[in-house]
Amino acid sequence: MTGRELSDKLNYLGMERRIRKLALEEKLETAEKIAVMTEVEVCELISKKYEVVYSESEEIGLVRKDKMKEYNSLVKVISR
Repeated sequence: MTGRELSDKLNYLGMERRIRKLALEEKLETAEKIAVMTEVEVCELISKKYEVVYSESEEIGLVRKDKMKEYNSLVKVISR
């Protein structure tokens, strides 16, 4: 997933704030740089380290790319 695709899934201002906070927590860039980055640029940083596993209108599930194998082994999908 690209930063643009992730950005398109952010339906609410609070989601953008949480994406920026996640980038800070993960130390993907300095606070000063994140503060002046566009939403798409911040989402690009996140998409390099995280994979979107689900996306709903009010919630997005992200898993670190280095944990995807573990995630896939834990999740069982049942569909029609």
